[in-house]
Amino acid sequence: MGSELPNRLYGEGLEPQVKNINNSCRLKLLELLREKMEPEYKEVMKDPLFSHIMVIEENGLKFSARLVHSFLCKELMTSKKYEKWFSFARTPLRFSLQEYYAVTGLNVKLEKISVVKWTDDMGFWSKMIKTNGRINLKLIKEKYLEESRSWTWVDRVRMIYFCVIMGVVMGRDEKVNFPHLYMKLAMDLEKLRRYPWGLYSFDFLLKSIDKAKDKLEKKERYLMEGFLFAFQIWIMEAIPAFGEICGRKVSSNFTGPMCGNWTGCAKCSYQDIIDLVTLFPEEGILHSFMDFHKDGMVVCIDDFVRKDEKKDERVDLMLDMIQRKHDWRKHVWGVVETTSSEMDEGDEESEQEEEEGEKSEDGSETEIGESSHGASTADGAATVSGRKKRKHVDLAAASRKKKLFCDLGATPKGSIDTDMQRFLEGLVQSSLAVFGEKLSQQITDRMDKLETVVTDRLGTLESEVTQLRTALLLAEMAGKTDEEAAPSKSRVDAGPSKSKNNTASSKKKVPTKRKR
Repeated sequence: MGSELPNRLYGEGLEPQVKNINNSCRLKLLELLREKMEPEYKEVMKDPLFSHIMVIEENGLKFSARLVHSFLCKELMTSKKYEKWFSFARTPLRFSLQEYYAVTGLNVKLEKISVVKWTDDMGFWSKMIKTNGRINLKLIKEKYLEESRSWTWVDRVRMIYFCVIMGVVMGRDEKVNFPHLYMKLAMDLEKLRRYPWGLYSFDFLLKSIDKAKDKLEKKERYLMEGFLFAFQIWIMEAIPAFGEICGRKVSSNFTGPMCGNWTGCAKCSYQDIIDLVTLFPEEGILHSFMDFHKDGMVVCIDDFVRKDEKKDERVDLMLDMIQRKHDWRKHVWGVVETTSSEMDEGDEESEQEEEEGEKSEDGSETEIGESSHGASTADGAATVSGRKKRKHVDLAAASRKKKLFCDLGATPKGSIDTDMQRFLEGLVQSSLAVFGEKLSQQITDRMDKLETVVTDRLGTLESEVTQLRTALLLAEMAGKTDEEAAPSKSRVDAGPSKSKNNTASSKKKVPTKRKR
């Protein structure tokens, strides 16, 4: 059975650890925009297109590089193009467009949108399109944020949309230039709203995950693009125990996309992850799939089917086993090493699609297709400007983590088979019996020694008491003898007094003779 299922990227417990991930998903940029352009920011927040994405920053959810990295190392290698599989506690978990939509709520419906025709309003963005100008997030922070004061209201609003798209939804490096396709879409906000941002941002995130495979063994850090907060929130939803460690839900009655209902400091160490895997109980909650309810209805699975998806019978087998509620605790996943040729092939496909996307921006294609969402490649490492961030103090984080591990520690692991359990029980019982016998013998020996010591000590005390009584008796007898032989007190006191007076008087009667 094991050979018919996918293999893990790394063996269980052998995943490499990295100190940090340079996350290109920049929530701090949203805070800066809210401070500098509050009216325009609020205007974009009214639009349901990205309001649930922007609220991630307002809720104060932090990024956990260790959680994301550890899950990248738990990938199950399949040939699927538009979905990823991961394993936790030996149970397979799917991360597909369906789960991504449940987390982000972004539009995933592909439709034809013409971008050749756009209205020239003589504003800043119109000039950028006509002159083939270049602009990126770094330039916005360093230059255009201040210069935008002289722009029109609608151009400043467009800039907010671009920052949300490039800085969060697509999660691009800050030096990557905005595609002119996005600028043309923003000239008509209705077209911008109809664009399948969920579809393209999901595809770009999967490509980023593939590119990260050759970076996972780095010790210090590596750069990763894409909407990583969506990936992290999926982990927290698929494994509720991680949700308790990393944060908490804002509301228990929340009905929107999952990304808008989380807050927390996301402090999750590698040891926390290892302990959770070790202590995860048999009844632990895991969600291999996710559904999203919209307007009270479950979104149809057909909405997430991709025509050019590859077939993989190993995935079909996993799906069937999950539906039959297979017990994965006894399964041992195989391990496969990713070759460098596979990495190169994935990079070439990504670059090819990006080039195709740029062709559509120039107008050679009149309709938007699945390959039109590309932009120029990143040309540098991400940097984050040092600004004062609103502190969302998660005071209950430590107590939540402590309670979780206490509960898990009190719950039977349940992952040990019956024969092994009986063997361990017999081993423990026999060990306890031997220990009890040795302890009983030690107690008996100690009691015998204690009795001997006490007896000897009592004998010594009795001898000492006898000697003391004898000495006291002799001293008392000697005292009586001395008392009988001594003179009376009156005679002793009178003698010296009389002699003293006579001496004094005799001295007074002696005359003093003078010499003549």
